[in-house]
Amino acid sequence: MGSINDASADRYELREFHPGTDDQGAPDSRTKPWMDAIGLGFHEPTETDEAAARMAAHMIADQETFLGVYVRQPAPGSVDETWPAGTFTWFRKALSWGDGTAIDTQAVSAVTVRPTERRRGILRRMMTHALERGVAEGYAMASLTASEGTIYRRFGFGCAIRERAVRVRRARALPFLAPTTGTVAVVPPQWLADGVGQEVFARFHARTPGSMVRNTGTWPIVFGEIGRDGEKAKDVRAAVHRPDGSDEVDGYVTWRVVEGKTGEDTRVEVVDLVYVTDEAYLSLWEFLLSIDLNDVVVYDRSRLDDPIVAAVADNRAFDVDHEEDHVWLRVLDVAAVLESRPYAVDGSLTLAVTDALGHASGTYRLDVREARGTVTRLADDADAAGSDIALDVADLGAVLIGSVSPQTLAAAGLLHAADEAAPTLLRSMLTPPRTPHGITYF
Repeated sequence: MGSINDASADRYELREFHPGTDDQGAPDSRTKPWMDAIGLGFHEPTETDEAAARMAAHMIADQETFLGVYVRQPAPGSVDETWPAGTFTWFRKALSWGDGTAIDTQAVSAVTVRPTERRRGILRRMMTHALERGVAEGYAMASLTASEGTIYRRFGFGCAIRERAVRVRRARALPFLAPTTGTVAVVPPQWLADGVGQEVFARFHARTPGSMVRNTGTWPIVFGEIGRDGEKAKDVRAAVHRPDGSDEVDGYVTWRVVEGKTGEDTRVEVVDLVYVTDEAYLSLWEFLLSIDLNDVVVYDRSRLDDPIVAAVADNRAFDVDHEEDHVWLRVLDVAAVLESRPYAVDGSLTLAVTDALGHASGTYRLDVREARGTVTRLADDADAAGSDIALDVADLGAVLIGSVSPQTLAAAGLLHAADEAAPTLLRSMLTPPRTPHGITYF
């Protein structure tokens, strides 16, 4: 496990290291080429020295572990002399169950393979090495957000949360069908950055199934301290919501207005929208839709059952521009994961889990009593015939938060049950306290 195919076994060297900086705070001689390779892989412009130093500091703060696959005999003059041909990183990131509890995940990010080195086993080597290290470090689950939707199922990841990019037309949206509550006030973005914003996010995270803590480098972006060009943002505004009779902030939004070219809409683009209550979410949306001199509000992290659809005066004012996968989960320790989360109803089920990489293979009995689960491993292999439900580890990750229905996977031929009551029971057991909503990328 973890080896490159025989034809390329002597071509590459795998190196694992932690990011570092020199005496001036610049990325050191291993970190800078690794970062340059990331920039190439994601088509990003070359970073300024200041931006590179800032990014390296954020990676160090997040305690990332880097992997690089390096060409042993690089062609003269090529970037292979210093850059890795494949990159990969992981770090600790908590996933919320929505009841105040969470589980640490091995968060995977910055996965690239240079086009000149494709189909040589580089990604498989990095992934198998990383997951083996994750198991050794005690992670029960890995996680990622993907730039492409077809890459990671083969490694046991399942899509647990989907999201939508939406737009709401101002002229047809207001007034809402039910009155909002509380007050909204415009504030300087820096006021959020000084601590209020992170405190609100922490409360959102604790109550929201599927929420994941944020990277250090996310905060300056969502608060407008850094713009899309790496310089200080000059167009980001902020507002907060407070409940009636309270000075406590229970939601905030940052946004920018983008002027449309001839024939295009002028739009309010939501940069970050964080809410502790439904009342805060609705009130902040009402505020955004009340901003003059624009045509639409656009938001690229809407959950699938967004209450704004029901709240607006004309539900045809709400349009979905795009829908795609967001959070992917990969179970490494079935018992530890299933015992870490809350359950909605009691019950018992036997699960046969297959795993091509071997980490989660087995037959398990899940017994739920008083909202907590106990898992017993019955066999080291997946005994489908003697189980209530048989599924791949990727599909276990997909249903885990409760956003994806086991019945849907059964209809798709991915989950197998002798009795249709079994997927129904599993769905009832996994029903989350609130709709899963992920607003963190990594």
